[in-house]
Amino acid sequence: MTTPLATPAWILAGRLRNVPGLLVADRGRLEFHTESGQAFAAPIGEVGPVTWPWWWFGGGLVATVRGERFKITFVRPNGAPAADADLLDAAFRASGLVDSGFGPFRAATGLRDVHTGRAAARQWKQLLPPTVR
Repeated sequence: MTTPLATPAWILAGRLRNVPGLLVADRGRLEFHTESGQAFAAPIGEVGPVTWPWWWFGGGLVATVRGERFKITFVRPNGAPAADADLLDAAFRASGLVDSGFGPFRAATGLRDVHTGRAAARQWKQLLPPTVR
């Protein structure tokens, strides 16, 4: 069993379609919550392959979830919308992490700090290490 983890993140879906949300790992599952609902949900053991492209300088990953590839960054892309605070709070509560000390995410709506995003990515890399080929 892993320690629960929840982080603001963006799915990279093209220059005009970067989708903000919350990446959550809890109870053996990986989920990505967006304003329009869940982008994906799957048992962590079914996620892969996972790569951490070096050209993202430790700020993001590419993961295959149920046959679909997702490019996820923890550093807000230029021009991308901020993750909505209400969405983050609601997704956080829905994941059952309210009492685990992660917070509400009101302060995270302006997340643009590369250092903070890379620090979050380091935590995720422990949970989702690169897949050996």
